[in-house]
Amino acid sequence: MPESYIQLPPDSTGKKVRTFYDNVKDVHEEFQLSKPVEYLNPIYVVAVSASAVAASKHHISIWNGSTYRIRILAIIAAMHTTGTVTGFAMQYLAYRASAVSGGTALTIGMLDPDDPALPSGITAATGATVTVTGTPLVIFTLNPEETGGDVWRYFVPPKPIIIKPSTGFTIQQYGTAGAGLFNAVIYFSVENIKP
Repeated sequence: MPESYIQLPPDSTGKKVRTFYDNVKDVHEEFQLSKPVEYLNPIYVVAVSASAVAASKHHISIWNGSTYRIRILAIIAAMHTTGTVTGFAMQYLAYRASAVSGGTALTIGMLDPDDPALPSGITAATGATVTVTGTPLVIFTLNPEETGGDVWRYFVPPKPIIIKPSTGFTIQQYGTAGAGLFNAVIYFSVENIKP
């Protein structure tokens, strides 16, 4: 579609158009203002702290029992120890889920306290029983050893990971027990406005 315009009558009569006046150049200029869609969608956060490592454990899981779509925006994952640990790099995998039940409930918070309340049916837990689906969406390793590197990861997907109603999202430890304590923070929005 080609760009177009409307013709305006002389000042002080008829139609009006919003402009910004540049007093240095003595001209009226047009500006286009836009915001990322996530500035308009409410953004929530859920975290798990000091989750004891265990083979195949689902350390943090979200269930979308609402009628909205969830958009996973970023994940921060880290290891920490409370004493001397001899460890090794441990693998973690993020999946979509077709079922999430049980576990210990996690509190979901808001980044902006003036955002609307979390829609009913969206819950989070640690240590839940989860049925994963599809291929891993994210794979990363963390090293729990107190003198080792690679103790944290910050992941922003190329586009938000969409979690539809009646599905979930989980971060699962691989099938080896390992050592240390796992931490994660997941930032997500509820899709009131779809880009």
